[in-house]
Amino acid sequence: MQGSQRGRIRGGMLMAAALGTILLAGCTGPPAATSSPPAAGSSTTGAPASSGTSSLPATTGSARPASPAPPSNQAVTGPLTLYYVAFADNGASGPMIGCGDSLIATTWAPLTYRDKLQAAMTALLANHSVAVGPSGLNNSLAQSSLALAGTSLARDTATVDLRGSIVQGGECDAPKIIGQLRQTAATASGATTVRININGIEIEQALSLK
Repeated sequence: MQGSQRGRIRGGMLMAAALGTILLAGCTGPPAATSSPPAAGSSTTGAPASSGTSSLPATTGSARPASPAPPSNQAVTGPLTLYYVAFADNGASGPMIGCGDSLIATTWAPLTYRDKLQAAMTALLANHSVAVGPSGLNNSLAQSSLALAGTSLARDTATVDLRGSIVQGGECDAPKIIGQLRQTAATASGATTVRININGIEIEQALSLK
């Protein structure tokens, strides 16, 4: 009797051990699946849309520092804007100048220069043709003999010093000559005020002495 009771107890303990093993096996399992890496060439984030107007490539990460500005004496190649006169235009195509004429901006072939103001004034003074190509424009400086002596720029004021002599074709030439010189200098320098001196005398006074 005691042997059968011990057998039942032993059997119960073996069954309990087996059940515990089964329960432990049910609580464990294969490790959780990890996400697979993206395929080559794919992106996990969407690329920003391109506007189609910028010539710069798209960049990611931290912004790159801006490139330093080129030195002021660096050679530059670009077109020059020179001013000439349209007869009897009455201000239709440009600012009215002289006796019912107009001051017209013209763009000249690119040149290489270090100082745009000096380059523009030198090019204007070097042209001694009365007619400006097939444009129908007139050069009021054609008969004058002027050379650039120097230029300076202080804040919004540009000063142009010339030497030589001015030849006027008539009483209406003075404002045209001043207009060509002053507007060419203003456009090249970006100045709002331009002073023109001829042989050390302001151009208005120099022309009034003629």
